[in-house]
Amino acid sequence: MRIVIELQDIAKIYDPGAAEVRALNGVSLKIGAGEFVTIRGSSGSGKSTLMNILGCLDRPTHGEYYLDGENTQILTRTALAHLRNRKLGFVFQGFNLLKRMSAIENVEMPLVYSGLSPARRRAKALGMLDLVGLSHRAFHMPNQMSGGQQQRAAIARALVNDPQILFADEPTGNLDSKTGQEILAEFERLNRELGQTIVMVTHDVAVAERAPRQITVRDGVIASDIRRLPDPALGVRASASPYPAAS
Repeated sequence: MRIVIELQDIAKIYDPGAAEVRALNGVSLKIGAGEFVTIRGSSGSGKSTLMNILGCLDRPTHGEYYLDGENTQILTRTALAHLRNRKLGFVFQGFNLLKRMSAIENVEMPLVYSGLSPARRRAKALGMLDLVGLSHRAFHMPNQMSGGQQQRAAIARALVNDPQILFADEPTGNLDSKTGQEILAEFERLNRELGQTIVMVTHDVAVAERAPRQITVRDGVIASDIRRLPDPALGVRASASPYPAAS
């Protein structure tokens, strides 16, 4: 399996000095292409800091982060932004759709600087909405859609640039339980049918356990890293991940 995420002894320190806070303290991690991984932890555990570093939204204080083999620590802010735009997609708890734009216009937004013609941008955006079962709502405004439909539009927007990795930050947090289950099933389908690499942050144990691989963060370190393996005779069983938390 090709490694697309590799962290080596990552630390994140806020306010270095006597009152320093170590949000992450020596995290090493590998994630392979096509994996569906959840990162769980309580408030203050370091999971959000870890997600921000994985998504190239923040830099670690120490350590190295290789994204698809490229050392992100040596990249300028501009180069990092280009890397993020080319290889990463993001889905957030609050949907983050532009309220004055229709679903299809929201999905088109990441393609504005892609060099595609308006017609090709529109066709690709419509294809992404169709992929998540929302083509019939393409020209509806966000306030004309349910929470689940808005999140599907957000997923389509995250996928429109064909990202290598899809990051989801508490994607069911603003949804009722039934709609949340539907959105989780959508992520599972994208991973199963398209081989989409997905990294999802959640505080919810039930959500975390839907993924084949579950990482728990506690006090700035990886407390556990478990993979569910299908077994024809026994059903699903747990085992240690082939990509250990520390090397």
